[in-house]
Amino acid sequence: MNVSIKKRDIHTFIFLLIYKLMLDFVYVEFVYKLYSYSIFDLNFNLNKYLFSSIWFIAIFCVLPKDSNKPSSIFLQLHFILMIIPMLTIYALANESGLFMTLCCIFYIMECLILRSVPNLKVIKIKNSKKILYGIILLITAFVYLSMIRANGIPSLKALNLNKVYEIRAVTKYPFLMAYMVAWQAKIINPFLITTSYVKGSKKALFFSILLQLILYLITAHKAFLFIPLAIIIVLYILKRKDFLILGSFFAPLGTACAFLAYKIFDNIMIPSLAIRRLLFVPAQIRFFYYDFFSKHEFLYFSEGTIGKIFGLNSPYDLDVANMIGGLYSGHFETNANTGYLADAYANMGIFGMLIMALLFSFILILINSLSKNINKELVIGLCLFLILSLNDGALLTILLTGGLLLLLILLYLYSNTEEERVENRK
Repeated sequence: MNVSIKKRDIHTFIFLLIYKLMLDFVYVEFVYKLYSYSIFDLNFNLNKYLFSSIWFIAIFCVLPKDSNKPSSIFLQLHFILMIIPMLTIYALANESGLFMTLCCIFYIMECLILRSVPNLKVIKIKNSKKILYGIILLITAFVYLSMIRANGIPSLKALNLNKVYEIRAVTKYPFLMAYMVAWQAKIINPFLITTSYVKGSKKALFFSILLQLILYLITAHKAFLFIPLAIIIVLYILKRKDFLILGSFFAPLGTACAFLAYKIFDNIMIPSLAIRRLLFVPAQIRFFYYDFFSKHEFLYFSEGTIGKIFGLNSPYDLDVANMIGGLYSGHFETNANTGYLADAYANMGIFGMLIMALLFSFILILINSLSKNINKELVIGLCLFLILSLNDGALLTILLTGGLLLLLILLYLYSNTEEERVENRK
């Protein structure tokens, strides 16, 4: 058994190393070559390249490599999508060594915490099933009635993807809908889709997907349309394959295919989205945030929910995302949001990074604890999109207004429901 595990780890390391080298290559041959006019620079530093390789090896050694806990898979995804692209930018664009070191240290800290801290003991409550589906029913009814009342019965116009921006421009969002539509599309509907798929209920699955389709027809947000398909694919893969070995294999393969689409078919859209936008734009923006806030006053959470609650005022006239976008890209309409560690630095420096890394670790421990009585694939399918959104989103924003807190509440209630069901069978 140990031999097979070691063999798997060696294969994973080789695949991820190929992925890292491929990112270095496509950064030079595609990202910088085509997008040097925007935010990307090429200023190779040999010492930083060597250090990036050392960080890569060090992080791989502590990275949880199992697929038993949801937290392990989420940390694996962050390594592939967040840390490795940063290592490329750090060395090839000659970015800050201190900030790269801080990000790696706090990421390693998260890995060590999740490897060593046991699950929490979850307090049980009665009638959790009634509370769970009561919350879902109330929110769902409120969202659909409000949106249909404001926008009318949806037509099939949004199925023409060329019309989506036209529809979005006239879509109305009544009271609270700016938040609750996203909660419905990214949390409640996925919860219904995932539970019905795992339980094999075809009627419930059809109804859940229909709910998502209706919301797409009203809002024309393409992500809403593809979430059900993505969830089903993820659930299908997780039931049959080891996620880390699969992810480490498809990461370089997907990068190579996207680059070849550009070289062979002159298709710039696929590599622009899959390589530039998904991987390198968030990585570069993190360094921009550090560069600015290492020289200027911190935000102290004045722009978020905490700032509104305590009446804090931002020291800057512009919203920070637009300010960073304007200063570093020349376009102040650019909304340069950033990931949770860079956002934490912008708010409270190194101490802020420590606090957010600890909070993120606690959230992952809580998710692990809540998944004890729930199908692992279900928990991963539900949490995947919100965890990935931390690549270019602030942790507190995603927790308080992005729906992560609501998701944790649903998981808690569902965990209680499943435990009650098991106990009733005995």
